[in-house]
Amino acid sequence: MNPRKIRLGLPKRRPKSRPKPERWMRLRPLRRRGPRLKRRPAGQPLWVYNNGQLEQERIVAERWMRLIYENPVGRVSMLWWVKRRAVSRLYGLYCRTPFSARKIPQFIEDNQIDMTGCDSNYKNFAQFFSRERADINFPVEPQVLGSPCEGMVSINTDIAPEKLIAAKGADFSLAELFGDTTMAEDYRGGTMVRIRLTPSNYHRMHFFDDGVVTGAKFLKGDLYSVNPLAVDRVRRLYCRNKRALINFKSRNFGDVALVEVGATFVGSIVHCFDIGQRVSRGQQASFFLPGGSLVLMFFKAGAFVPDEEFIFQTNAGYETRSAIGHPLGT
Repeated sequence: MNPRKIRLGLPKRRPKSRPKPERWMRLRPLRRRGPRLKRRPAGQPLWVYNNGQLEQERIVAERWMRLIYENPVGRVSMLWWVKRRAVSRLYGLYCRTPFSARKIPQFIEDNQIDMTGCDSNYKNFAQFFSRERADINFPVEPQVLGSPCEGMVSINTDIAPEKLIAAKGADFSLAELFGDTTMAEDYRGGTMVRIRLTPSNYHRMHFFDDGVVTGAKFLKGDLYSVNPLAVDRVRRLYCRNKRALINFKSRNFGDVALVEVGATFVGSIVHCFDIGQRVSRGQQASFFLPGGSLVLMFFKAGAFVPDEEFIFQTNAGYETRSAIGHPLGT
C-alpha cells in the first residue's frame, strides 16, 4: 500500500479550541474620564444670592455673550477674535478718548451703579471704570477677613491642587494657574475664595490685612470673558487668560496667594505697590482697566475659616453678591 495514500487518508488535525472569554472580557475597555458634570444649558439666566434672596443677574451685552459662547456658529466665527489682546487694546484706546465719556450716564443708569464716594466728573470711560472711592471700610477686628474687592463671591474649602472646580464641568490645575508646582502643593487642603467682578462693579482691589508683598509676576495669556457663560464652555479658562500672581505674607492669615485674572476688554492690570513693601489693611493694591475681571485668593489649610453662608450657597451653585470690605470669615 502506498504510504502517501495512507497519510492522506488520515483525519486532519484541528487546532485546539480556546475557551471563549466571558462576556465582560469581550467588551471594549472604556476610557476613564471621571464624573462628567452637567454644564449650564444655553439660554438659562444667571442667579445670584443677595441680601437673603435670589435675584437674576443682569449680564452686560448679554446678546453678544450668548452668541459668542453658547451659539455654535458664534463660537466658530467670533470667539477667536474676541479673546485676542489686540481687540482689547483697541477697545481700551477708544475708552481713553473723550468720545467715550458720553456713554457714562447711560451705563450708570442701566446697571444701577451706586456712585457714593466717587467723583462725578470723568474725562473718559476708562477713568470712570477705574474710579476711586472714598468710603472704603474694612472690619476693625484683625481676625475678620473683609472682601478685598466688590463682586460675586464663591468659596471652596479643602481644595486639591490638581483639580479645582471653576464651574459645573470645568476644572483647572493650581500648578498651571501659578506656573509653579511646588507652590501649588503648599495650598493642598486650603481654601479658595473666588470674586468675579462684573463691568458694573468697583474695579479696584484693596489689601484685606496688614502684611508684606513678597513677590509678584505676570503670566501671559488670552482674554476670554470670566462670566459663567464662558467659564462653562472654555476649558481651563483661568489658566489660559492673562493674569497676575501676588505673594502676600499677611499678619493674621499667613501666606496668601492672590491671582488677578484679566478678561475680555481688560487690557491692563495695574499694581500700586512695590515688591517687599509693607502694606496696611484697606490700602489700595491694584486696579483693572475696562472689562470684567476676576480675583482668586488661596489660603493654606487652617489659616482661614469662611462664613458658612458662602459655603452653603457655593455648594448650591450660586454666587453671593458682596461689597468691598464685607466680612467673609475669620
